Amino acid sequence: MGLECKQEGGDELMFDSTERNRIFERKRASRERAIDRLHSAAIVERGIEDRGYWTLVHDLELAALTTNLKQLEEIGVEVPMTETLEDDELRETLAAVIRGLAELEVYLLHSDHLDDRALYRRLRDDVLMDQVRDLPPRIGCREWIDLASGLGDPVETWLRYHASDGERSLASDRGEIVPPRSKKRADRDRSLPRPAA
Repeated sequence: MGLECKQEGGDELMFDSTERNRIFERKRASRERAIDRLHSAAIVERGIEDRGYWTLVHDLELAALTTNLKQLEEIGVEVPMTETLEDDELRETLAAVIRGLAELEVYLLHSDHLDDRALYRRLRDDVLMDQVRDLPPRIGCREWIDLASGLGDPVETWLRYHASDGERSLASDRGEIVPPRSKKRADRDRSLPRPAA
């Protein structure tokens, strides 16, 4: 039931790997130049000379703001409004979005409590619209999006759908109210893309 999200195949909904790599390489080169300028200015001004420090300043404070939606569009992944998609189109588009996010090194956690349409809507209308720094992939940082959090009570959602029996028991021992376990609406989490080891 639900979507299988394998990394291979189905890339027809995004630019080919050569084009994606060209886009990412351009962004990596631009980032390196910006960090070099910060580092050089600090040396001239007898400031902090640690390049790692200026890398963090750039990445966390100075890199341009964007959204994951804009980043997906840059690599050729179209993310239409939910209501415009028939069920088959939605499944195919959702799979492309998930693969595209993995190309950007953005990974999803705890999505099985959402059916495909609810997950797509949550991504399209909420998660992909959040502002993020426009950092290219393969620079040593990854983003993890926990879909059990954000809307409603994240602890309740996690305990209801995702926690193991042992985790539910520990929560109860701590005095937390543990809701009855509910049936997951999908079985996709185990096949979601993950970073290479």
